[in-house]
Amino acid sequence: MQTTILTVAEIDPLLERVRAAAGRTTQAIGRLISSEPDGVEVLRQMKFTEMAWHPIDDRPLNLIEQLNQTWTYLVTLKALVFLFERHPAAGGFRLNLGTARGTDIESVAPRVVAAEVFAAVHPSNNQKLAKDLKRLALEWPDAKARYVFFGAPGFRHERQHKLETVDGIEVWGIDV
Repeated sequence: MQTTILTVAEIDPLLERVRAAAGRTTQAIGRLISSEPDGVEVLRQMKFTEMAWHPIDDRPLNLIEQLNQTWTYLVTLKALVFLFERHPAAGGFRLNLGTARGTDIESVAPRVVAAEVFAAVHPSNNQKLAKDLKRLALEWPDAKARYVFFGAPGFRHERQHKLETVDGIEVWGIDV
């Protein structure tokens, strides 16, 4: 998904869409579980059929994709609130989520802010944090502010100094 968010007021309607998609999906899960006695078949349908919903766009997805995208979108939207407060001169932010090319969050004003975003069980999983730090260092060396935001259980919304391994790139946990 590529979109531009120009004001903080645009965030709440997106959060509501994420919640609505989650609600539709939990209803579908309830119907599936109550009608299918075979647990393996239930899991097969969750993984391989379009029984869930994209968190923002009104289109079906498999449940695993919705889970992954929902948490990435929630972390992104919470990070945007922080970025609007911290960088009023950014002119808003472009989101390049999912398969969209580019850094996950970029300021509309050139080279003011660049950020990567992810959600995981732990920030070290699949070396995602290390990969995002490397990407920002290589692709955005001249951005005024660079961030990696992540959501993981046990990490609060605060700067994670111990996880910062590249000079000039702040790492922030986001409550999930």
